[in-house]
Parts: sequence; C-alpha cells; structure tokens
Amino acid sequence: KAVYDRYGEDGLKAGGVPPEPEDDMPYNFNFGGGGGGGGGGGGFSGFNFAGGMPGGASAHSHGGDFQPGAGFSYQGNPGETFADYFSNSYKRQKSYGESPFSGTGGLEEMLFGAAGGRNAASHRAAAPVRTCNIPCSLEELYNGKTKKMKITRKSLTPDRPTEKILELPIKPGFKPGTRITFSGEGDEIEPGVAEDIVFVIREKTHDRFVREGDDLHFRIKLRIADALCGFNRDIVMLDTEPRIKRLNQKTPVSNITTKVIAGEGMPISKQPGKKGDLIITYDVEFPKEELTEDQKERVRAAFPADDDMHV
Repeated sequence: KAVYDRYGEDGLKAGGVPPEPEDDMPYNFNFGGGGGGGGGGGGFSGFNFAGGMPGGASAHSHGGDFQPGAGFSYQGNPGETFADYFSNSYKRQKSYGESPFSGTGGLEEMLFGAAGGRNAASHRAAAPVRTCNIPCSLEELYNGKTKKMKITRKSLTPDRPTEKILELPIKPGFKPGTRITFSGEGDEIEPGVAEDIVFVIREKTHDRFVREGDDLHFRIKLRIADALCGFNRDIVMLDTEPRIKRLNQKTPVSNITTKVIAGEGMPISKQPGKKGDLIITYDVEFPKEELTEDQKERVRAAFPADDDMHV
C-alpha cells in the first residue's frame, strides 16, 4: 500500500521505484565519422564535446585544425542544452533586437564565445605570402609568353592536390618588378587557409639591347674611318619572326651622337599596339698609338684648316 500510495499503479507493476522517463536519459551524437545515431556525412570534425557548455558540453580542438571526417561526440541532455541556448537567445532577441546567431563569429561564437569567433576569423584572413622571382629574357618580355610553373605544396585538405601547374601570363611589355599573384595556391597552413604565391618578373641581361622603361638602347662600335665616312649596319630586332632594322648612316657620327627611331622599342603593356623608341648611340674607336708624320699630313689634307677655328 505504501508503494501504491507513493508511486501509484506503475510502482506496483515495477515492484518498487519505477524507471525514470526516457527524456532524462543522456544522448550520444556522433557526426562526420559515418556512423552513430543522428550523425550525417560531413558535419563538424576535429572537435570533441563532452562537458562544460550549457547542459554539460565543452569544446576541445585537436591541434586547432578542422580535419574533415574526424567527427565529434556530444554527451549530455540535448533537450536542456538547446532549450537553454535558444530560450536565452530568444529572450535577448526580444530585448535587444538580436538574432539568435548575431555577432561576428556565427557558429564559432556559439562554440568559443564572441572573442574566440573574431580571433578565428582574423586568423583565417591573415594568409601569408610566398614570393618567387621569375627570370625572363628580353625576347619573352617583348613578345609575351605563357610560362608554366609546376609547384609542390603542403595540403591539409584531402581533395587539394599537392602538385599543381600554374600558368603565368607574361604580357608584351611587362617590366621588371611586375607581380603576378595566385591567391591561395601555396602551402596550406590550416584547412581552407593557404599562402598566396607572388611571382616577380626579373629581366635577364641581354647581349645586344639595354632596356630603359619602354625604350631600347643599342650601341654600335665604329672605327674612326666609318664614323667619318658613313656605314651600313643591320640590327636584329627582338621579334619572334626574324626582323632586321637596317641603319644607313651617311653623315659623320661621334661618341655623343644619338639617333632615335620612333616606335621600335618595347611594347607598352598598358597601351596595346604602341611601342617605345629605339635609341642608337656610338662608340668610336680612336687610335691608341701616335700617328706617323705621313698619316698626320694625310689627315690634315683631308680636313683643311678653317681660320674661324683659331682663336
């Protein structure tokens, strides 16, 4: 009778204290690993929830990285946990006009707090930069070329290949120091956050031309006789197809003479179809030894004295 008075018919059937309702039993959730009740493929990974959050849950990161497929487990009363969370969130929403997921951290804020969410977001945004120099010949910078670069990189994301071929578009007229950036193609420092690769154009020394901005400089060595009497000279240009610029000089030149041929310099990358100038200078070789008396007389005879030249 005492049992009936205290526990009713259920107590009599159970022979004593009846079992607690199933709603009070602890639940186990396993996500991301492929098994377990309530768990779907994907989900969170790399975290183990066990106690300390509302309802007895806590967050623990394995090495600070998300490893897809690793899964996490939750122990506690989910009804109390989510009821408390959404109840409090709804109260804040009604009082302050907030969304239950307001804040900069989203789910990270829910798991780690507002400061943790912001720190995680800023950490992901601070991807480092890897800089590589790319030597290019003057012909490549004149005509343009696509350079293929095979890179080997560290990858933490399973479907991200460790090797990749990057294509660098070298446009006609690119200058030394031009930077070509491939965002997120370098080593992966954490899943979803990878280095940027920046390729910097470096110009190789050329055997005939010297580049200054959009102009090409070409220097011709001459004997003094050719400098005085005139000469013909063929200049092999930088085009892919062989092209020669013929210089037919009839008047005397000196070491300070400059000849400018418009439109025969480097392409201007920001102005397609336009080029800089070809600037020609001369290096006249004078005799290094004293002339004989006979040679001096012949030179003087060839260039009669001008009375106006005397002071």
